[in-house]
Amino acid sequence: MILKVIRRIAMIPLRRLVRFLYHDLRVLKAWSERRCLSRPPKIDHHVGAQAEQGDVYAVYLIWQPKAFPWYVTNALSAFNALGINVIAVVNHPLNDERLSELKKHCAHILIRNNNGFDIGGYRDATLFIRDRLRPRRVCYLNDSVYYFKEGLPDLFNRLANSTADIAAPFENHEYTYHIQSFCISVNHRIFFSEEFQNFWQNYLPVNSRLWTINKGEKGLTAAIAPIAESVEIFYTPDQLRPHLDALSRDQLQKLSGYLPRLVRAKEAELQKLSKPAFVKEMCRRIATRSQIHTGAFLYQRFMGCPLMKRDLYYRLQFSLNEIEEHLHEVRTDDHFEDILVEMKQKGSGRDLSYWNMVRFAEGLL
Repeated sequence: MILKVIRRIAMIPLRRLVRFLYHDLRVLKAWSERRCLSRPPKIDHHVGAQAEQGDVYAVYLIWQPKAFPWYVTNALSAFNALGINVIAVVNHPLNDERLSELKKHCAHILIRNNNGFDIGGYRDATLFIRDRLRPRRVCYLNDSVYYFKEGLPDLFNRLANSTADIAAPFENHEYTYHIQSFCISVNHRIFFSEEFQNFWQNYLPVNSRLWTINKGEKGLTAAIAPIAESVEIFYTPDQLRPHLDALSRDQLQKLSGYLPRLVRAKEAELQKLSKPAFVKEMCRRIATRSQIHTGAFLYQRFMGCPLMKRDLYYRLQFSLNEIEEHLHEVRTDDHFEDILVEMKQKGSGRDLSYWNMVRFAEGLL
């Protein structure tokens, strides 16, 4: 016990040092550059081969330095099939061959450095659209999720044609409520509102994960949620509840492994619960954190959700064996091996060096 206390005390200065190096200094650098540099970072604009049609646009953030994988192609193809105008924002250089490949799917392509990560790319795309286009609805997505073919056109159609001011597959109730930015759409009223435009105009792109979550993702929700007259969330515990109610007590017990390790209840705890209490407890645990993580396989199995976060293993939510087993139970797609190989190559938070583990624990990786 004494050794544990000593270790925890010894960790405090190390954690503060890591936060200073990988967050505070980066905020200072970004602020200084905005104040001192007369020109913003260069953005290369390319007109795509897809002729613009309709008035719905999808801003799609891409970070794929080596090649465009199957899930990026799935997303682009679904946009094209629905007549949604794609504005691809690529956060790294592209050679001529890859640029030509991407142009086939896009109305516009913006190539930039990785300044501010995905949220920084959203900012540049928003200002681009504001100055040049008059959309009815704008969707914002990135490639941090796997996009499965089955059910994807239906999801994108809901994003593009929702009658709500804000539409998104998921929301997050962990610490501070926010709508998750990896997949969201807003209508023209929100897009051209003073609150939305001021947020993006004033947003400071910082290469810090903490900053992008707190000032970017949560900041965006704080800016537009008060002015939204309606918000549509596609996958919620309340919508999942009837599917769970229809199951037997034994079937529910087997599904407890679908919950991530961080919120998974012990079997002895669940056995004490009645069936209604069991369903209520599962829904409560799904609602407490990022729901694309907590409801990852339940929403796929019972509601046909075509999205899955690529970091389920890296963020210590599931083991590789659990992911493989659950995928075979909930999906008919044929990219399981690709997913497992990618996850294995990246590893989990436990595979990092000690220094990077501290960064990981601080939310900086």
